[in-house]
Amino acid sequence: MHKELDQLWQLNDQVSEDLSVKNNAILAAVVAIIYQQNNGERLLYLIERNTYDGHHSGQMAFPGGKMDPGESNLKETAIREVNEELGIHLDLDTLFPLKPQWVHVSNHWVQPFYVIVYEKPIFTLNKREINCIFEIPISLFRDSQILTFHELIILGQKVFSPKFHSVGKEIWGATAIIIYQLLIRNETKINFD
Repeated sequence: MHKELDQLWQLNDQVSEDLSVKNNAILAAVVAIIYQQNNGERLLYLIERNTYDGHHSGQMAFPGGKMDPGESNLKETAIREVNEELGIHLDLDTLFPLKPQWVHVSNHWVQPFYVIVYEKPIFTLNKREINCIFEIPISLFRDSQILTFHELIILGQKVFSPKFHSVGKEIWGATAIIIYQLLIRNETKINFD
């Protein structure tokens, strides 16, 4: 769809096949929560992380985090993190995987999942980790005027990555890549029909 991103997808495929990257990374999971309203509109929930001394300080993100000892898979991690950060419980069988992303700046191997819920979630934010939550209509992400591209250097290669400008915030990095593959990229976008 956007030729600018071809190198990013190729590099992502290359990194996904390199087990040494995954085996030496911190394993993590995130969840894209999509609320299907009765009127047919779909909303995507993003959180804004609190400001702290770290790579992901103040970023717009999906709820999630790193795998804890004792967890047998990243679905368990995703369920626990959503519960810890947002105070809601999701069932394991409602989560669907997307293509993993390696976040090179923090060396996290992130397994994204998505879930579609049909009742409006009632969130209880963990204010220690999350500043606020945003409810964004999915239709906004299909508006080419909010999509730009920025340059990254990953494993010595220059690639372009998507960046969205919505709700007065910049959405970039792994979050923007996951949104792009979830909603826009022909090869990976989910079918709501």
